[in-house]
Amino acid sequence: MASLGRDTLGNLARASRLEWLVTNGIGGYAAATVTGLNTRRYHGVLVAARRPPVERLVLVSRLEETLRIGQREFPLATCHTRKNLYPGGHIHLERFDRDPLPTWVYQIEDVLVIKTLCMIYGQNSTLVTYKVLANRADLELRVRPYYLFRDFHGNMYENPGFTDEGVVVTEHGFTFQPFANAPALAVAWDRGTFVRSPGWCREIYLTEEANRGLNPCEDDYTLGYLTLAPATGSVSLLFSDQPIGSFNPVDLRKREENRLEAIASSMKSDDPFLRRLLLAADQFIVARRSTGGKTVLAGYPWFSDWGRDTLIALPGLTLVTGRFEDARSILSTFARSIRDGLVPNCFADQGTEALYNSVDASLWLFQAVYKFIEYTDDYTFVREHLYRPLLSIVEAFQNGTRYGIQADPDDGLVTAGEKGLQLTWMDAKVDDWVITPRHGKAVEINALWYNALKVLELLQDKFGDPSQETNALARQVKASFRRRFWWEEAGHLFDCLSSDGTPDRAFRPNQIFAVSLPFPLLDPPQEKKIVSQVFERLYTSYGLRSLAPDDPQFIGRYEGNRMKRDSAYHQGTVWAFLIGPFISAFLKVHQNSMEAQLRASHMIEPFKIHLEQEGCLGSVSEVFDGNPPHSCGGCFAQAWSVAELLRCYVEDIKGQRPTLMV
Repeated sequence: MASLGRDTLGNLARASRLEWLVTNGIGGYAAATVTGLNTRRYHGVLVAARRPPVERLVLVSRLEETLRIGQREFPLATCHTRKNLYPGGHIHLERFDRDPLPTWVYQIEDVLVIKTLCMIYGQNSTLVTYKVLANRADLELRVRPYYLFRDFHGNMYENPGFTDEGVVVTEHGFTFQPFANAPALAVAWDRGTFVRSPGWCREIYLTEEANRGLNPCEDDYTLGYLTLAPATGSVSLLFSDQPIGSFNPVDLRKREENRLEAIASSMKSDDPFLRRLLLAADQFIVARRSTGGKTVLAGYPWFSDWGRDTLIALPGLTLVTGRFEDARSILSTFARSIRDGLVPNCFADQGTEALYNSVDASLWLFQAVYKFIEYTDDYTFVREHLYRPLLSIVEAFQNGTRYGIQADPDDGLVTAGEKGLQLTWMDAKVDDWVITPRHGKAVEINALWYNALKVLELLQDKFGDPSQETNALARQVKASFRRRFWWEEAGHLFDCLSSDGTPDRAFRPNQIFAVSLPFPLLDPPQEKKIVSQVFERLYTSYGLRSLAPDDPQFIGRYEGNRMKRDSAYHQGTVWAFLIGPFISAFLKVHQNSMEAQLRASHMIEPFKIHLEQEGCLGSVSEVFDGNPPHSCGGCFAQAWSVAELLRCYVEDIKGQRPTLMV
């Protein structure tokens, strides 16, 4: 259970680096720092997914609470403007608890104020409740909501088109639509009186946006405040993009607490780390309106659903956790979206068209199907919904498809790439500059290609279809892979072969997949050499570096503006999701010895601390600096980071690995 006290909360520089996240299962969320201070344009009390799970709008940006004792005012909220820090309510914050729901405890003299926040699952609705414990009559609690009504990637500024004309405040609520094409926001409360007091708060300063080289200032708007006097007992506010009738805050909160407890206890374990990972995993599984099925948000706060990320994350998020129906829905969603043998790289946050610029998303589908069979033995579902799409992928790769993706008839290896395109997971691009193009035959793509062929061969045999051609192609790919990628003098694999056959000697983590994937391409001594070198040159407390530190192109800090960040993204930055394949490969080459098991268990320990004390409490960050102390960055909660940590913890550390039934 993540809990913070005054020592952390009173240190605003430290507390501003710690965040919390609550989600609603359709792409919407609430998030901020643990003091309630917004440091990102993505922070908000209600960020609604208007076309689930995308088209996200920050509707309610923050709440400014004030406790009045007699004639004295004590701020509970914290806000940073360009000019100063005001209010500074963090100094009154006694405790922050992350579980089961974000809870803030304020202590002022003999008055205790407890604030909790939750979302209603399946709705763009946020419930906030305050409980005042005191034995005095001169108390007043004021809660002033602020609004933005903007895309979550943008900024809002005071403008005459933003108006509260026509808002009628009733005894228990109102509806606010500040401009014609804005959604109507319903605001309701169960106690208190609303005092109309409109106005703009100007030049809110968002420090994380400044750090990212983006515009850090914006204005937000308030319509007034809710007052409770005398302030005793509880008062709740509900914000929603749907009409609100009467509501019972106790029932709504209890319903969400019960849902979360069911998820945390779904594997019937008292292991607190496992329970925390199960809750973190749940936040990424969301409904997609356009397909009527489930999908995976790649990361909060800014990513939508990406094919590669979804399929890598699927075993950890849905199979290890026993959420097999979610797995079926996700697999069907992406299988139905295949075009020209390609699984979508991502679904756009705006509009309806998917993007297909990925060579590996299609190949990861085979691995997800293989893991699905391991866990469910549901060959019937695979045959009815996935088998034909898998056949179409192999056929497209053999014949050639978009972006120069094709299996070379001379050696069977897959080549891919066109000028100006990034097709592998190392996909950073700034304007027209592709930072790590890796055009040609990439090592992990061909490890995946071989494994895809072996999975298809297994299915063809199971379903009574001819598999001789698939088997022959797989044997050709394996022989070519061993001959062309193995660098004997160095004792590891080349990262990529260019179109003219020139090998890229950069030492990157991509070769670990040649060891971790289920169908081996190399001899055990070769696999052991790879793992040993990856351990020595790339391993950190939070995953693997994307490039060895001794490479002249290595960048050890992921920071600064977009150009600097994207330049470092795959040039040394640590990726947490790689801890999964690395631990699997490490234990494999050491035959799961007791010593290897102990060492692998120690590799998990830093993540236990990270979940409780760093970044977004209760989740795992996307990336970390390549140089010590490996500060976290990127998305504060990343699907494949959580998923691969969960998968390897259950399968490899706890030894709860399924057996394939053929």
